Amino acid sequence: MAPSTPFSSGRIALIYRIWFLYFEPVAALGGTYLSIFEPNRLLAGIMPLPAYLAASLSSPAGPSITITPILRMMLINIGALYALFAIIEGVVLRLTKEKSVWCAVLAAMLVSDVGHIYAAYEIAPQRILQVVSWNSDEWVNYGTLVFGALLRSAFLIGIGRP
Repeated sequence: MAPSTPFSSGRIALIYRIWFLYFEPVAALGGTYLSIFEPNRLLAGIMPLPAYLAASLSSPAGPSITITPILRMMLINIGALYALFAIIEGVVLRLTKEKSVWCAVLAAMLVSDVGHIYAAYEIAPQRILQVVSWNSDEWVNYGTLVFGALLRSAFLIGIGRP
């Protein structure tokens, strides 16, 4: 394998540095917190609205999903993965000047982005395609997800980096 080309993260576009080194790690830690300590809030934010309402129980406090032991285990696992994403972006990318490491990390995260988008599409395809109808939770979740995937794609094809 050929050695990777070192580069300075200061030479890549500012938007990449802000997004990959600051915004996403903090957002991933927020996802970790929500999936472990406020699972209904997380589910309300990541599930397309029609799917969330269909799975919800009516209660005086509003819709909520019954957190079964299996769902609780899955949510804790998701929280652990969000923590992993935060460490990889917030720490690993800061520790390396190797372009190949940045590309490998961002390519792996792009695969994850595609999986997240596909999961939402699978459960409610009509909602995911109705961008103008998204509520604020959907805009925060899917908007940042798609924007991050576009930034990763741009980085990987060489836009705004040495």
